[in-house]
Amino acid sequence: MRNYEYKANSVDDAIKEGLKELNLSEDKVKIEVLEAGSAGFFGLFKKEALVRLSPLANDYGQEEIIESSAKKVEVDEIEVKNSPEIKEDLAKEEIASQIEDNENLEEKDLEKTMGEKSQDFEETSQIIEESENQEKQEVVKKEDKIIKNQEAIVTYIRNIVHSMGFKTASIDFDLMASKIYLLKIKDVDNSSLLIGKRGNTLNSIQYLANNYAKKFTNNYFKIIVDCEDYRQNRKVTLEELALNMAKKSKKLGRPVELEPMISEERKIIHNALSNIKNVETLSEGKEPHRYLIITAW
Repeated sequence: MRNYEYKANSVDDAIKEGLKELNLSEDKVKIEVLEAGSAGFFGLFKKEALVRLSPLANDYGQEEIIESSAKKVEVDEIEVKNSPEIKEDLAKEEIASQIEDNENLEEKDLEKTMGEKSQDFEETSQIIEESENQEKQEVVKKEDKIIKNQEAIVTYIRNIVHSMGFKTASIDFDLMASKIYLLKIKDVDNSSLLIGKRGNTLNSIQYLANNYAKKFTNNYFKIIVDCEDYRQNRKVTLEELALNMAKKSKKLGRPVELEPMISEERKIIHNALSNIKNVETLSEGKEPHRYLIITAW
């Protein structure tokens, strides 16, 4: 006979708990009170009741049958798992899972490989495109009359600069953009004298260079003559001047006239103010005395 012990605040509660757990009525068990329990003093030293329940013989046998059935179910489950058919199915599932894992791995490897090949293809395409562009530029240079005669143009301007007293000056020729060329004067001891007030001397040399090069072609072209990055510095100065003159026009409430400038410098002023609201620019006069009028309101 098996015994089961239960604790609760009272003997009755302990018995009820045991009967409920064993799913038996009171007449089907033997009840022993091991400890009656006590309420203690003001809740202190409280002691729980302890009872022992022993299922009677018939019911005990029924309990054994239940436990035996449970064990049989466990054994059946083990036997099922160990059967050849189930083992084969489990093996197939494991193989299928392994194949799926391998396929996922192969797919990732394939994606990585394709990504690397795609990148290689893009890099190759870029190299080919750059090579083709370079070849096109070479063809353009061969057909460009200004580039063909660059030595004559450089020699012409160098002779002018040397005749002005700048004997050590050298000149570089470069293609800036389509039909736009740069003559850069270097190795000048007194560059400010060569540039002149507000670039007047440099502008005159530029005019001579463009006029001389016209003998080689009837197509549009433009030669820019620079020294000590004057053109870039002048661009910054003109942009600041444009903003200041626009503010002045708005303050005075009337148009403001600027001094005569070459077309490149007037264009810089136009561009600097083109996106500003309530500001207009207008060119007046004839070359080489053409000037700008700025109106702001």
